[in-house]
Amino acid sequence: MNKKISSLILILMCTLVLAACSTGTTNLSQGKSPEQIVEESFAKWYGLKSYDMDMVMTMKFSVGEEVLDMSMTGKGAVFQNPMKMKMVMEANIPGMDQKMTLEQYVVQNEQKMAIYQNIENNWQKIIFDDPAMTEKMYMDPKDNLKLFMDHLVSAEILGEEKIGEKDTLKIKLVASGDIFDQIFQETAGNTLGVGNGLINPDVFSQIGDMVYTIWVDKVTLDTLKCQMDLSENMRNLGKALAEDPKLPLEIKDIFSDAEIFMEYTILNQNSAQDFTIPEEAMNAPEVELPTA
Repeated sequence: MNKKISSLILILMCTLVLAACSTGTTNLSQGKSPEQIVEESFAKWYGLKSYDMDMVMTMKFSVGEEVLDMSMTGKGAVFQNPMKMKMVMEANIPGMDQKMTLEQYVVQNEQKMAIYQNIENNWQKIIFDDPAMTEKMYMDPKDNLKLFMDHLVSAEILGEEKIGEKDTLKIKLVASGDIFDQIFQETAGNTLGVGNGLINPDVFSQIGDMVYTIWVDKVTLDTLKCQMDLSENMRNLGKALAEDPKLPLEIKDIFSDAEIFMEYTILNQNSAQDFTIPEEAMNAPEVELPTA
């Protein structure tokens, strides 16, 4: 598998990550439905000023007879309202002697959004400064919460588990696949070719429901860990893309047996380590976005 394809898949996964968490002694979960627990937990998460994340991703794709079986680990720091984010990820790719590293920074407000990324010591930046488009892409944390709750199909408590010293509720969530359609068309879609004729926006309505699991602290209702298995969603995406005559048939093969699993842990609520965007990133050549 060549580095170009590996890099594109790595960027796609990080986009999904983008396009994807009070103390006391009282048990705040007692007497509440799973839906109420989820809404209050996510409200706390989206209300944080900052937090750190540890991430693990495993992916498997095929291109012809070649199989890409890749695992990634990473750390992130997220500051909200206004939003800025740093992610550093390392990927283990069979056939490559060294790990592939992606370093990415995102800064966003209501007027402008900038993405800076470094792959294999090659910095590039993408700037969104069109007011109308930036307004659509900007997601206030409160809007994120409403978007999710509007699309929540079900919440089920699977049991209780210990995470470190904390007692948690393990909850399975199902969100309607319409959430993908709305997120990609109204926020991240333009970076993937939606809105400029490269990708038919109807494909995102075929991704299917999003199923994932969260672990919520019983005492504080803090969201501590999330897991997502996106394998079926990516296979559905591949089928939809393969029906588009403007795209190569190899797209279907890449996603036909895709396996994608993601887990992230939320740490250091309201005390994430701040960061500065490197000067070489700020001065990197700008990538021109496709136009219609």
